[in-house]
Amino acid sequence: MESHTIAITNQENFLFGGKATLTLKSLKTGSHYTYKIGSNKENSVFFVSLLNGPNNECDYMYMGTIFDKKNFKLTAKSKISNEAISYKAFKYYFTNLINKQLTKIEENIAAYHNGHCCACGRTLTTPESIIMGMGKICASRNNI
Repeated sequence: MESHTIAITNQENFLFGGKATLTLKSLKTGSHYTYKIGSNKENSVFFVSLLNGPNNECDYMYMGTIFDKKNFKLTAKSKISNEAISYKAFKYYFTNLINKQLTKIEENIAAYHNGHCCACGRTLTTPESIIMGMGKICASRNNI
């Protein structure tokens, strides 16, 4: 499966699409982690899961929750500790994204999506949609 770089100006919209799959790669160490970010029906709460096995379709375990599109937290059902590098990587990325510290992200992390729309999950086929991480129809529904 080929990955495509997410345009830095659209990362927040991508993250909160409701069906986003995001891979973060450290530009210093080369290590990477893949996360799924899903939402409830109202798109008010987002659930972050970490890929932790060989099957990139179903080997995800719950990591934490994003509340109010501002706060990422571990919960009682989290399967990962706050000492895990995968947790620290996502927390760093999320905190800097929300605080508009995009330079910190660009200097330290490369963010990729898996070629599917972050809102509906369909395969992206046009260059514009691939760059945005969201299809044209979903983008218009979300006023993007």
